[in-house]
Amino acid sequence: MTTTDPTQIDGSHVGGDVDVQDGSTFAGRDLVQYNFTFQLTPFRPPPDLADLRAAYVDYLSSTHRHLDFKGVPQVEKVAALLPLEEVFVPLHARPAAPEADTWRRLRLAGREMGDVEDELRLEGMVAPGESAAPMPIDEALNKEGALVILGDPGAGKSTLMKHLALHLARDEGGPLPILLPLNAYAEALQREEISLQAYLARYYAARRKGLAGVEALFDHALAEGQAVVLLDGLDEVQDRRQYVNQLVEDFVAAHSGRAHAGREGNRFVVTSRIVGYRDASLSGARWPVYTLTDWGREEIERFAARWTLAFEIATHGDTPEARVAAEEERQDLLNAILPDSGIERLASNPLLLTIMALIKRQRVTLPHQRVKLYELYLETLISAWNKARALDKRPVGPEVRYLETVQVLAPLALWLREESPSAGLVSREQAERWLMDYYRREWDESPGPARRSAREFLRGVRNYSNLLVERGQNRYGFLHLTFEEMLAAKGIALLGSREGFETMMDRVCQHWLTPAWRETLLLTVGVFGIVKQDPFTAGQMLRQLCAEDLPGDDRGRNVVLAGEALVDVGEVGADRRSAGVVTRRLVETMQDRRVPAPARRDAGHVLGRLGWAPEGGLDVWIEIPPGPFLYGDGKEERVIETPYRIGKYPVTNRQFARFVEAGGYERRKCWSEEGWAWRTGAYDSKAPDWLRDFLAENRPPETRDRPYWWEDARLGSPLCPVVGVSWFEAEAYCRWLALEAGLDLDAPDAHRLPTDEEWERAVRGTDGRAYPWGDDWDRACLNCAEWWAGRAFSSDDDRKAWRESEAYEEANPSPTAVVTFPEGANSLGLWDGAGNVWEWTNSWYSKGDDWRTVRGGSWWHDQSSARCASRGASPPDSFLYFGFRVVRPGSPPSEF
Repeated sequence: MTTTDPTQIDGSHVGGDVDVQDGSTFAGRDLVQYNFTFQLTPFRPPPDLADLRAAYVDYLSSTHRHLDFKGVPQVEKVAALLPLEEVFVPLHARPAAPEADTWRRLRLAGREMGDVEDELRLEGMVAPGESAAPMPIDEALNKEGALVILGDPGAGKSTLMKHLALHLARDEGGPLPILLPLNAYAEALQREEISLQAYLARYYAARRKGLAGVEALFDHALAEGQAVVLLDGLDEVQDRRQYVNQLVEDFVAAHSGRAHAGREGNRFVVTSRIVGYRDASLSGARWPVYTLTDWGREEIERFAARWTLAFEIATHGDTPEARVAAEEERQDLLNAILPDSGIERLASNPLLLTIMALIKRQRVTLPHQRVKLYELYLETLISAWNKARALDKRPVGPEVRYLETVQVLAPLALWLREESPSAGLVSREQAERWLMDYYRREWDESPGPARRSAREFLRGVRNYSNLLVERGQNRYGFLHLTFEEMLAAKGIALLGSREGFETMMDRVCQHWLTPAWRETLLLTVGVFGIVKQDPFTAGQMLRQLCAEDLPGDDRGRNVVLAGEALVDVGEVGADRRSAGVVTRRLVETMQDRRVPAPARRDAGHVLGRLGWAPEGGLDVWIEIPPGPFLYGDGKEERVIETPYRIGKYPVTNRQFARFVEAGGYERRKCWSEEGWAWRTGAYDSKAPDWLRDFLAENRPPETRDRPYWWEDARLGSPLCPVVGVSWFEAEAYCRWLALEAGLDLDAPDAHRLPTDEEWERAVRGTDGRAYPWGDDWDRACLNCAEWWAGRAFSSDDDRKAWRESEAYEEANPSPTAVVTFPEGANSLGLWDGAGNVWEWTNSWYSKGDDWRTVRGGSWWHDQSSARCASRGASPPDSFLYFGFRVVRPGSPPSEF
């Protein structure tokens, strides 16, 4: 048997050092500041202004050197002062402006592309300019003499401006940065008429005594064409916006074209939120617009690397221990982001990712208990962020009260989920009509005041929280699907408190099998159990969710949903009795042959995440006495000479994690000579050509510090057999067990892989049966291709056609928990002897061969591979489908 990459399985591996453009790496890394390169003549102040420049630069550095968490409740008082330039991650922007309040990526609001995109395109809501390729922001800054940078809330606009100011301030060979929050200028205009150039000097002179004469410094730089003027927060200007725009345009016109003898001249950058910019934009061809794009995977990983190292160094100093802790924190943060699509989608926003990193340090378990994270996001966006989001931390706009706003947004989100679950869009008229009905019903307002209240609420939420945005011509929806789901969950909880638990559950039961409602219902349990600290109601929901035995293909899905909700809230968020009920129902679902394969698989995954283990645990031996048995297809009599113990289950991911966490991949003594050669890559030259190329592309030596599928949520599930390990990794695990037991590696009773004969005797018994459970084939007794298909295959072509079908994609076959098939266990109590994953043995496939024997078949393969007599062969450095179980020869040991 040769192995090729099963393209139907989407697996990825993250490990080792990954280089990034800013000079940092993700392991063994240093913080290297990202540098912009401006194509401008350096600012050379005359001698009489040199001290003033030094005082001004010192003020910029001391004011903006560190990240500021004001406006982010619960983490404002974070002790560590993080240097902004050590955490900063370069941004990218699109050379175009959205035609609505946000890009198409957020018009879909976290939803998958496809039917929704088609719907939007038919309505003319996909803008032609949105196909322009993003570019690094410094390329845009070098390309344009003046530009506007648009971005969503938290996209990094103000942080970018601070970073630019700091970088230029410390660069004696660069132009002079002049940074100003435009809302401060707008407030000054309410008191008196003053030009922007005059106000620049007044703003800084009022902040430090030593800057009283800074006007001369600014005037000289502007006159020489050696300034970069950074005007932040045009959207934060509340009054006389068009007038402020005109003053900005007049100032730029007056100081553009100041190039001298090859100099580029002054540069001007203005930032604004996307919302509202079209209503009062800067005019003329002078102002090209660039819109910041979401962070992708590369930026998220770069942020995690820089953030965790900067935080540990700021807290504990630059010590080896701090760097080790930073690497652990980095891995932990990325692990929290990757498994959960909702969290991963939100992590593309720099502010939301920063909040995530901060709240995770407060011992909030992510991706579980994410309802805490989402609650903090909502509070930040609705009320706290406007209090201090301006560059100088002035409040922006009127105060928005969080509780009052949520009281309206929650039932609005619930209505929107039911009205438009796929696109998440309603017309402005529909939204206003719903709000007007709400104010008439809840506030007892007459039609006129109710209409005014509705319009004021819609305007306020759009302008000051940016949660509800215009996505197309007079079409409104939430900024992101996750916020819609979280608020809809609050809407369900509000329904329960107002109309009673039974009414609420009637609404829940209308949607519990609809995939689009899954996250909303999970979050509803979290709202009760964690946000409201009402574990009794949360537990009551869980018990009712899993109580019913649904018919047909839906059987077990409600139990899996209840289990996933229990994983989210934990036993603290639900009462212990309810947790026990859900756990028992999950075990029943996992082992019930009437339940469809995906639900059985998923129930096992959930049990693993809950920390459940079978009675007696996983570290259990099955004793095999010496004596004759029937071997192979010919049922040849062979003899086992000495007794041995073999694992009751294949080694699971939970068990293998102990080896990984103990540093087994780095512990030389755990590896044989050939094993260490594989670990370090020296063995690769012995691999067949097809495997050598595959290894080079998919598993180079620097990534061989964990199983291939370790990061995959399905294949790396705790109760599933470890899979994606080479023969050498299986051998190293056995050697590690022996060392942990205090045994010499050459001892006759040391842990090792079973021989081919030992494996077959343990699984097949002595009577030569066809399968572990007997002679009759039963696809419901094992995880194999026929079990997933729900039928036998008539031919190889039939099997191939099934693997290319929609049914296959929907089922998404993968390994199952090792305790899924009680009817598949043999008479000795050994589980998973057929199917699930191929198991390595200690034997060569044939005399003089350099391939190892593998046994048992896998989830990918069919009935023929699952026979007890079936033998496969594979190079020892292959890994895709392979797991193993452990043998210990001799008398019964006291422990595994």
